[in-house]
Amino acid sequence: MPRKIVSFDISSSNLKAAVVETGFRDFKVESFHQEPLDGDPESVAASVGRFLDAHGADADTVLSALPAESVTWRTLRLPFRDNRKIAQTVPFELESNVPFGLDDVVVDYQVLRRDAAGATVLAALAPKREVERHLELLQQAGVDPKVVDASPLASLNTLSLVPGLPPTYAFIDGSERQVTVALYRDGGLIGVRSLTAVEAFGPSSNGNGASSPSSPFIANIRWTLLALNGAPLEDDCPCYVAGPKAWVDAIEGELRDALGLDLRRLDGIELRSLDAESRAAAPAFGSTLGLALREVTPSDTVGVNFRRGEFSFHKSEQELKDGLRVVALLALLVVALTVGELYAKYRESQVRLAAVEDQIFQVFEATLPDYGPVRQPLAALDEEISYLRQDVEMLDDVVPIANSTSVDLLRSVSAAVPASVRIDSKEYLMDPDSVRLTAETETFEGVDSLKQKFLDTGFFQEVQVKDAKTTKSGISFRMVMVLNKDVRPPSGR
Repeated sequence: MPRKIVSFDISSSNLKAAVVETGFRDFKVESFHQEPLDGDPESVAASVGRFLDAHGADADTVLSALPAESVTWRTLRLPFRDNRKIAQTVPFELESNVPFGLDDVVVDYQVLRRDAAGATVLAALAPKREVERHLELLQQAGVDPKVVDASPLASLNTLSLVPGLPPTYAFIDGSERQVTVALYRDGGLIGVRSLTAVEAFGPSSNGNGASSPSSPFIANIRWTLLALNGAPLEDDCPCYVAGPKAWVDAIEGELRDALGLDLRRLDGIELRSLDAESRAAAPAFGSTLGLALREVTPSDTVGVNFRRGEFSFHKSEQELKDGLRVVALLALLVVALTVGELYAKYRESQVRLAAVEDQIFQVFEATLPDYGPVRQPLAALDEEISYLRQDVEMLDDVVPIANSTSVDLLRSVSAAVPASVRIDSKEYLMDPDSVRLTAETETFEGVDSLKQKFLDTGFFQEVQVKDAKTTKSGISFRMVMVLNKDVRPPSGR
């Protein structure tokens, strides 16, 4: 579901803000905002509150940044990669750069890259009193930021929107109070430095960003890049420049001529995921846009967060409820999708089953056309097969005579009938002990002849004639022929 992100860059003289709406795969800048401040904390809090009421009352996440003068940072090269060792070492590496004890500062860091020789780390610290003052100001405006970053570091994240970045390039981001200079090599951040208005423009600067380019300004940029690179940059090295349009217009020509760099203005590049209006304004709001990008694409951004220790961010009860509500909705969605998938598979199985059953009925009707309608064709087929199997087993196994079958016995009985005797068989029944024959012939002599011929086969130990009587068509009789269990197979078998 869409989320609204509000980010602030607050100094004593200026308020910048951005409102960004993000979805699952993309984001949209809704607005940028800037207004001058008079430095009074209550006035600043009121300005922040008015902006939130107008543009961010329904914000899901609030982010903020401390100004450059409140933060100290260094890019450190450490001869190890272990996270525990890095966390233990970073505070002491920074301690020598500030007149504070470690108990009076908040420290955070980000590992920029690791290799076989160790790790490169961007580490920063801010005095606790600055972090506390910043949070109190925002709390007066009714907001609790999730992240408190450093403004110059946040502005670096706008580079993630530049398509086709070269392996090595410089970055200059100017504003009313400071100029940030960064250097990238092999796609990774080498170092970053922030120059205050006096450092950038010289003592004549009034700090409002309107000063004309001057030799001190160009010299400071040149020496900063030289210090970061450890040597002069190659001719025509790309240098991306961001900041208010009037400021960039003022420095562009002199900076290009003096440094020999290939200047590329961010307001002239089609930054990814931004519409034309946001693309034109984004270079002047690098810190606030960069802050929002930390939430949109956290894996592609750099930055620190001073919400640590006693300043740790705790979600309010309402935020927790909102989070639980989102989780519940997602769980219901997963359940609904699962049930829907199972039902679809069930319906598919039902259709396939119906098709198979229809084929079974067709096969049954083709196999047993005279059977009649049935509700369970498989059971009927099994029953019919069982009957046929019993008949086959009867024909094959009912005669307990070595190497003889019912067919052999029937063949012997048929062969024993003399050619001179006409016989009309009415019934021929066989069981494991006897053969029962009901038939008609022409004379009583023919009945006696049949009895003797059947005894002569050797298959029967006794032949009984019963119910012999005269009928219109001849002599009707029944015979019970008791099987000879000790018979031996005839010669030649």
